Amino acid sequence: MTLFRKLVILFSVVILGTLSATLTIVYFKSRESIIDLSKEKAVSIVQTIDSALLSDVPDYQFESVLLNLKRQNPDLVSFDIYKLNDFLYDIASTDPRRIGSQASPSSTIALGERKILTSLEGSTIDLVVPLTGYAGMQYSANVRLSIAADLASLKGLLTDILVAGACALLVAVACAWLFTRQVLSKPLQSMMDAANEIAAGNFSVTLDASRRKDELGSLARSFERMARSLQQLIAQMGETAEELYSDFKQLIENGDYTAHGALHMADVLQHVRDGIERVMANVRQLDGQIAEAAAGTGGTRRSRASEPDFEPMQRTVNRLMEDLNQVMRDLDGLSTTARGQLSAVQQVNRTAGRLSERASELHQLMTSFEV
Repeated sequence: MTLFRKLVILFSVVILGTLSATLTIVYFKSRESIIDLSKEKAVSIVQTIDSALLSDVPDYQFESVLLNLKRQNPDLVSFDIYKLNDFLYDIASTDPRRIGSQASPSSTIALGERKILTSLEGSTIDLVVPLTGYAGMQYSANVRLSIAADLASLKGLLTDILVAGACALLVAVACAWLFTRQVLSKPLQSMMDAANEIAAGNFSVTLDASRRKDELGSLARSFERMARSLQQLIAQMGETAEELYSDFKQLIENGDYTAHGALHMADVLQHVRDGIERVMANVRQLDGQIAEAAAGTGGTRRSRASEPDFEPMQRTVNRLMEDLNQVMRDLDGLSTTARGQLSAVQQVNRTAGRLSERASELHQLMTSFEV
């Protein structure tokens, strides 16, 4: 569900809830007012015969008065006057069949408590009013008024309000639909389309909403600035990727050259070591021959004056062998260092190769964005 539909639904629910609450309040307040007015009307009707009771009018004349009141008030359902004489009995009524009947318990309660009792049954209001007539005689007036006509008028009024509210609701929903679509949904949809264009690599986006002076216009202008900044950033990243690619390529070439040099140096050192080993072998052979010669000479019986002195030669040969051994150890150290450098350079070359591949991929990606 799109955003503007959600807003329209929310707006409709709020208006419908407000209309329902208004109709409910109007109905109950109007009903309460109708009931209060009917009570006041019933009390005013009772007051019309109160003076007659005080003037000691004969009981039989009240019937014509009540019938006249009923003709004048169409909402008057019944009017009964009860007189207390040992018990409450009906002395006048709009219904002659009830004359002489005993009053209801509510009339006795009203006389005992000296207050007006009211009750509502459907659309009919019952009032029991205690009265004092001539010479302190106690009376009770029971009045029944119908409020059906007033309630029907109220329902008609509420129906008119409901129809007007429904029309207003439809107009409001239509206005909300147009407002949310033109003011909110359309600019946001254009921004979504622009975002998709940016994702596809097109940074030259222009939004119509940027000419607006409200928050959406400010958002659209910020969106356009963001697109231009992204375009500049990606261009800079492309240049950096190209530079990285060139640098890594040069690093690989230099690493290869260094690796070949280290390998060549290791080969030369190995050849030198082999030559020194051959020299040492010859020196050992010479040392053995000198030793044999010295032993053979010592076995003859020549005079000591004529014997050759082999000890200086042996010492010289020993020093030469020690020097050759030291040179061998130094060459072994150089060879180990060369092999270590060769391994390190090869590791650097492998790492540089992987970084070069990544730089190439980044360069291709930036090129696709620029296109």
